[in-house]
Amino acid sequence: MSPYTAIIRRSGNPFEIAHVLVSWLIGAGYDAYIVVGCAKRDVCMAIRYRTVCPDIPDESEIVEEVPPPEEEPRYRLVPLPDLTSKYCQQMNKKEEDKKQNELDKIENERMRKIADLEKPPHDEIDGWRTHAWILVLPGSMGVEEPFFIEPSEGNQYPLEAKQYQHLDSVYNHENYYVNLQSCDNGLNSLNYDLSDITCWEHLLAGEPFSRRQMVGIDTADKKTAVDTEKHLDVPASWVEKLDITADEYEQRYPGSHKVIHYKKVVLEKFSPYSQRDGIVKRVKIFDDYALTIPLITYEWYKNRVDKMETVRIDHVKRQVLERFGVGRRDHIIKHVYSMDAPAVSVEGDRTLEFNYYARLDHLTKLVCSPLTFDEYYTDRDDRLESRMIVYIEGTKAEPKRQMKDITETYRRNPSIPAKDDVFKKIFHIQDNTIELFYHYAYNFITNNTRSYIKPNLAETGGKILYYPEKTSGYIADPCAKPPRPLNIYYALCENMDWEYKTNKHIRDRETDINGYLKQRYKELTEPLLFVALFDTERNEAAKKGWKEQETQKAEVTEREKEAEIDPLAPYLARMFGSGRGTGAPLTIKEATLVREQCINDFKAKQLARQNLVQERFDTLNSEYKNKRLWYLANQFILTPEKESAYFAASAELAFKVHALEVRLTRHKDLSEPRYKILMEYLDKHPLLKDYNRMRHYYGVK
Repeated sequence: MSPYTAIIRRSGNPFEIAHVLVSWLIGAGYDAYIVVGCAKRDVCMAIRYRTVCPDIPDESEIVEEVPPPEEEPRYRLVPLPDLTSKYCQQMNKKEEDKKQNELDKIENERMRKIADLEKPPHDEIDGWRTHAWILVLPGSMGVEEPFFIEPSEGNQYPLEAKQYQHLDSVYNHENYYVNLQSCDNGLNSLNYDLSDITCWEHLLAGEPFSRRQMVGIDTADKKTAVDTEKHLDVPASWVEKLDITADEYEQRYPGSHKVIHYKKVVLEKFSPYSQRDGIVKRVKIFDDYALTIPLITYEWYKNRVDKMETVRIDHVKRQVLERFGVGRRDHIIKHVYSMDAPAVSVEGDRTLEFNYYARLDHLTKLVCSPLTFDEYYTDRDDRLESRMIVYIEGTKAEPKRQMKDITETYRRNPSIPAKDDVFKKIFHIQDNTIELFYHYAYNFITNNTRSYIKPNLAETGGKILYYPEKTSGYIADPCAKPPRPLNIYYALCENMDWEYKTNKHIRDRETDINGYLKQRYKELTEPLLFVALFDTERNEAAKKGWKEQETQKAEVTEREKEAEIDPLAPYLARMFGSGRGTGAPLTIKEATLVREQCINDFKAKQLARQNLVQERFDTLNSEYKNKRLWYLANQFILTPEKESAYFAASAELAFKVHALEVRLTRHKDLSEPRYKILMEYLDKHPLLKDYNRMRHYYGVK
C-alpha cells in the first residue's frame, strides 16, 4: 500500500514502512534509497528480545584526568628508596595472575554458556528472508559516509552491520539500480557509486537530472540539454501528499502507548499528556529472561508542575532517586530516599541536593537518617561548611528523638589569625559542654582548642557567669600569651547564644523538610501537568479567555457600527451641553457657527502637525549635515572606535531624517483628501439640513 495509507493505518510490512521513511528523508534533502535484500530473522520479524536495549542510560562515572604540568618543577623531593623484595613482588604477582586467570576462565565459561543459551534457534531459510531497509549516501545534508537505517526501529547502522546479509538492488523516485557485485565479503565491501555501470545496472538508461554531467552542453536551453542526453524518467507519484498533523505527531504511537521487549528489559513509551503522571518513557531491567525479578527501573517525565524529570528505582537496594529541573520554589535538584523510609517524616534514610546559588542560605545538601541530620553549605558569608547533628533514640516517656551532639565546621578566614579562627564547634547537648577547635597555623602540627562547661542558668538567675575552673584549653604556640579571661568569657557568651540559635534552626529545618515531604507525597499521589499558554487544545483557562476576548471584540465592533462617531459632537456639547441629541436640525446661525468651528479646527490641527514634523525634520537634517562636515574634516585623524561610533550615529540620524521626510510627504498628500471627506460629511449631516439647503439655494461654496 502507499505511504499515505501506511501513515493512516500506522502499520505495514518492511517495504511499506521503508517507503514512508525514504519519502520523509528525500523530502528533507537526503540522498536516500530503499534497499532490497536479505536480512536475519530477528530483523525481518522485528524480534528484539535477543538485543540489548539502546535506551538504558550510561551510569559510568566520568573520571577527569588531571593534565600534566606544562613545566617540570625546578626542585623536587628525592623519592624514598624502595626496600621491598623484588623476588617477593614477583611471586605475589604470579600468585595474583594465577588466581585472576582462574577467575577469567570461570567467567569465560559462564559467558559461553550464556551465549549458547541466548543463541537463536536454527533458521532453515537463513539468508533467503527478503527485507527492505534504507541506504543514505553521502553528498547532501552533511553526510560523509554511507550508512543504513532500519525503518522498523529508526536506528542508524554501519555498512558492516551483521543483521544485513545480502543486497539485491536499491531504488528511489529517480531510478532503480540492480547490484552486480558479490556480497560474500560483507556489504561494506561494495562500491556504492551508483553511476558506476560496472557495479550497478540501471533500469532506466542514463542518470537522473541531478546526477548528469553535461560537459560542453548549454544547460540554459533545457530542450537542447534533454535532447542531447535522452533519459527516461520514473513516472510521477500518484500518492497523496504526506502530512502529519500536530495532534497525530504528538500522539506518537498507536493508542499513545508502545511496549518493546529487549533482552531482560521492557521498554515502554508514552505520548505526552497521555498519562496522568506525565511519564513519557520507562525502562525496566530484570534479572531473568522471564521478566519476573526486577532490578532497576528508569522513568522519564515531561510537563510536570513539580519539575520532576527522571526517576531511578533500585529494587535490590530498595532506593529511589528523583531528579528535578530548575524552577522549583525549594530549588531541589535531587532526592534520594529509601523505599522503607517514612513517607512524610524526616526520620528516615534520604539525601536531598539543592541549587545552592539560588537559595539565600546556600544549602547544598541534606543527609538524613534515623539518628543523624547533616547539612552541607557552599560559599556562605559566615564560612559555615557543614552542620552535623547526632540524636538519641526516643523513649516511652519522650518518644521524639533528642539531640545529642551538634558539630559545625568552618573554612579558613585569611583576614584573622589562625589561632582566633574557629575550625570546628561541637555542642554536647546532653553533657552541657562546648568544644572549640581552631585552624592550624602555618608550620604547626597542632591547633588551639578550648572547652567549656556551661553554667546552670537556673541557678544563676539566667545570667552567664564565668568560672575559670569550668573552662580549659590548649595553646599550640608555647611563646604565645594566654588569652585574657574577659575574652574567654565573651567567647562563652557568644557560643551559648549561637547554640540556642542553632537548636532553633535545626527544629525549623526539620519542620521545613517534613513540610516538603508532605508536599512531595501529594505531588506523587495527585500529580499535576503543566499546560503551555498557547496550547489551545488543553489550556482551558486560556481557551476561555480567548473566547471572552473574541466576544468582547465582537460587541465593541457591533457598538461601533451602531453608534457612528460624529465629528460635530464636541462642538454641540460646547454650545448646548451634553443634553443635545440628534433631534431637530440646527438653526442657520447655530449651524454656521458649529460648521465654521469644525472646519477651522481641522485646518489648524493639520497645519500644526505639519509645522511640528517640518521643525523636527529641519533640526535632524541640520544635525546630520553638521556631523557629515565634521567627519570630512577629521576623517584622517579618527581612531577606529570613533569612526565606527560616527557611522552608527550617522546611520541612525539618516534613518530618522528619512522617516520624517516620508511622514511629511504623506501628511501633505493626505491633507486634501481628508478635507474633502470632512466637507462631504458636513454636507450630508442631518443637523445641518437647513443650512445646507440654504447654501445650495444661494449657491454658496
